[in-house]
Amino acid sequence: MREVSPPRSRSVRALRLRAVLASGLVLGVGAAVTLASWTDNEFATGAFQTSVFNTQSSVNGGAYTDNSVSPGATFTVAGPFAPGVSSYLPVLIQTTANSVAGTTVLNGAVLGGSDAATLGAALVYRVVRTTATCNAAAFTGSPAFVVGAAGTTRALTAGQETGVTNPLAAATSSSPGAATGFCFEVTLPAGAANSLQGKTATATWQFVSTSS
Repeated sequence: MREVSPPRSRSVRALRLRAVLASGLVLGVGAAVTLASWTDNEFATGAFQTSVFNTQSSVNGGAYTDNSVSPGATFTVAGPFAPGVSSYLPVLIQTTANSVAGTTVLNGAVLGGSDAATLGAALVYRVVRTTATCNAAAFTGSPAFVVGAAGTTRALTAGQETGVTNPLAAATSSSPGAATGFCFEVTLPAGAANSLQGKTATATWQFVSTSS
């Protein structure tokens, strides 16, 4: 009579099943490792350098210097003021060698001196843009007004007119840019009070320049 083998337990079948699954996982990992690709790299490097922007000014025909700290250069005013008398003050601004171009804005003056509140407040001015001789003739015809207009003056504390642009030319690597000139006309009005006799005051204007 043929012997009948005892039935295998479920735990044995489960063990074999796990063994088969485990071997399958091993084979799968082994297959993935054998896959490979060739690689190569490329690089690019950029070099960066900033531009230079710097200005200098000349006052009353003097040498160009850096006047970036207040009070800056000093105007020479021809003679004491009297009612109806005007004085003309030239300022030239240029970019220094190797500088890019830009623009400059004229701000209103800061008044000083013992009589700033009287004489300083009474004086008026106009400014035109020119590199020609700075005198009364510079305000005739159709000049480029920066402050005021034909027949119109402003208080010393007023800045340039709205919409005005004052260009500063670019320099070369060895030479400064072409100068931008400003001619100031400062006047004590004809109706100035007698109480203004013997007074003194100062006015410090600031040009704020920006590269473009």
